[in-house]
Amino acid sequence: MKRVLGGLLLAVGLVVSALMMTGSLGVAQAQAQFVPQVSGGQMGSPVAVQTGGESATASGAGTGLDYVLAPNDRVRLIVFGEADLSGEFVIDSGGMASIPLVGEVQAAGMNLRTFQREVERRLKNGYLVDPRVSAQILNFRPIFVLGEVKAPGEHPFASGLTLLNAVAQAGGFTTLANTQRVFIRREGASGEEEIVVRSGVPVMPGDTIRIEKSAMFIYGEVRTQGEMPIPPGLTVRTAVAQAGGFSELADTQTVFVKRAGSEQEIAVPFDSGALVQSGDTLRVDKSSFFIMGEVAKTGELPMRPGLSVTNAAILAGGFTTRADTRTVFIRHAGETKEKRYRLTNDLVVQKGDTIRIPERFF
Repeated sequence: MKRVLGGLLLAVGLVVSALMMTGSLGVAQAQAQFVPQVSGGQMGSPVAVQTGGESATASGAGTGLDYVLAPNDRVRLIVFGEADLSGEFVIDSGGMASIPLVGEVQAAGMNLRTFQREVERRLKNGYLVDPRVSAQILNFRPIFVLGEVKAPGEHPFASGLTLLNAVAQAGGFTTLANTQRVFIRREGASGEEEIVVRSGVPVMPGDTIRIEKSAMFIYGEVRTQGEMPIPPGLTVRTAVAQAGGFSELADTQTVFVKRAGSEQEIAVPFDSGALVQSGDTLRVDKSSFFIMGEVAKTGELPMRPGLSVTNAAILAGGFTTRADTRTVFIRHAGETKEKRYRLTNDLVVQKGDTIRIPERFF
């Protein structure tokens, strides 16, 4: 009889243990189903965080457990078993989130886990026995991309966003952009930091990215004047080539360069290999002379090194039949009166000269 009773008690104990294990498994499954498992963390997709665990989808810097809340963030709170207390909440301009029963919580400045635990603590203080809360980010704060991009302004943040992705989202660099270095001001920081442009540089919600110009201005005796980009390693020679090359009347020996912030020009030899800097103004001067009087073609003509007056007349189509080929009148640049010279083969033209071939009278 004792053996039978003992056997019955053992059987009952095994059944009870099995029922308890099944109940625990059911609770665990219900909790697992309750907290959404979200991947990607893109705009409109929540980043789920559970108390005591790791971020479910924190694929981007600053978007998981360490994500710090700020105004304009949209947060979803799910209170297990309490649908009336769950919902979506926007952090207002003062950094507050208004939660049912709990009231206003200073959310700005808290990371997701801290915010979640604060809500749990307040719910436990007189409302729920053992509250379990899941916090999710629905929409991140936007970023701002300013300066030399094709679509400057506010742009949405997405988990895993990098600097180059942010620039692409803003339409890409303009032709005058500095594509080597940019400036980023992190949210809450007092100043900007200069960043070398490379793949993988993370962008955080609320960041302001500023792209500066990297351009020079060229004018004077080139075929295309105006503002132009500065690719890496741009020299004075390649800057002139980028501007279409010299005009017919250009001084091909020297280029005048004025640095950004300076009022003084520097004469730079064309073939010196000098590098052009952002903000430089390049001026290509004329190297020409004027010829008038008894030649076939009067007007402005380009200089040639060592050009004689006789050869200058040949460039102008040659002497007319009425030309005095023994005498010439020249007014040098900056002078108000012309001087009479004997026309010889060693008489050389100077830059800016005005030459007059007189008519002979006998």
